[in-house]
Amino acid sequence: MHILTLAIGNDYRKALRKALESKQLYAKKHGYTFLQGGEEYWDRHRPIAWSKVGFLLSILNNLEDGQLVWLSDADVLITNLDLKIEDHVLPLLPPNKDLLFIYDACHHLNSGNVLMRNSRWLRDYWTRVNLRTDCTYHIWWENMAMIKELEENSGDQEKIQITKEHKKFNAYLMGKQGEPLWEPKDFLVHFAGIYNPEKMESLIQDIFNGNTPRIV
Repeated sequence: MHILTLAIGNDYRKALRKALESKQLYAKKHGYTFLQGGEEYWDRHRPIAWSKVGFLLSILNNLEDGQLVWLSDADVLITNLDLKIEDHVLPLLPPNKDLLFIYDACHHLNSGNVLMRNSRWLRDYWTRVNLRTDCTYHIWWENMAMIKELEENSGDQEKIQITKEHKKFNAYLMGKQGEPLWEPKDFLVHFAGIYNPEKMESLIQDIFNGNTPRIV
């Protein structure tokens, strides 16, 4: 099991230090491999979010088929270290599928936390995502490229599982009315939609202080 996170920029890494450390601690506790990428994967010709696709491909191309990979954004804090991926998340990914996408609390497919089984199809899928120049400057960047590939290729639909159980694997502090939001007992919290590193740092500190913050 490999956990991948890309974090570019000293200030960004500093603001998200506790989130990054939570993955290191989690991986150590369960015997997983945590790989944190940095500036060596930065594609300066595109918005920075695209660089995580190149980072992911560099790892997938060096892993055996069948290996589990969890791609997790830097702004994700693990809040329950006791929950194992194999018990808590893997049951959401059927044996005949290679990619688990989350339909989030805002009713969108979100790339913040993605569980995968390495395969030829998976590497091809992410290569095609990486080549979607029509999405280079879309407001969702690589996330929109992921969605377009899924929509346009029936073969992809056969290999991708989509779940609405976002609270298990991509919980937010905000969302559409009626959607369940993050609570302290949950596996993790993703600070999606919060682009100010100082704000994220403050929210993380709130959680460490025993609070349950909400974004209005």
